[in-house]
Amino acid sequence: MWQDFWNLRINDRLTKWKDFRHQLDRLPLESAVVELNNMWSTAPFVTHNLSPDDPTNWPNPWELLAENYWCGVAKALGILYTIYFTSHKSVNLELRIYYDYKEKERHAVAWIDNGKYILNYWPYEIVNTKHIEEKQLKMLHRYTSEDLKLDNF
Repeated sequence: MWQDFWNLRINDRLTKWKDFRHQLDRLPLESAVVELNNMWSTAPFVTHNLSPDDPTNWPNPWELLAENYWCGVAKALGILYTIYFTSHKSVNLELRIYYDYKEKERHAVAWIDNGKYILNYWPYEIVNTKHIEEKQLKMLHRYTSEDLKLDNF
């Protein structure tokens, strides 16, 4: 279902995104997070679009959906924008960038509800703080909803 979403014209994609957010409003947080993860796991991946250390140049939600280029940072940001515009926005939301020295990989994740739900670490999987701690990842950047100026949208 969501694979077609990314190929829609921008106005249709924005309308469907709005409808999806309204669906999430009616779900408990845990179910909303599952649906959110399912949707964003289908976004086509590009290796680099947004710089992980320069949030001042990150696009707003509508620009992000219009650009439609989904590196790890863009996906994590898209996840946070999506949940922020629902009734679940009051949970703690952060975008975190980790580095796994063992695997030599960078992970941009959406940190939801104090790390109870971590999305965008792996496609189609939801992890939590225990997984991050077990992997002994180094946090490179941490952006709160205030840092991302989510209240300005």
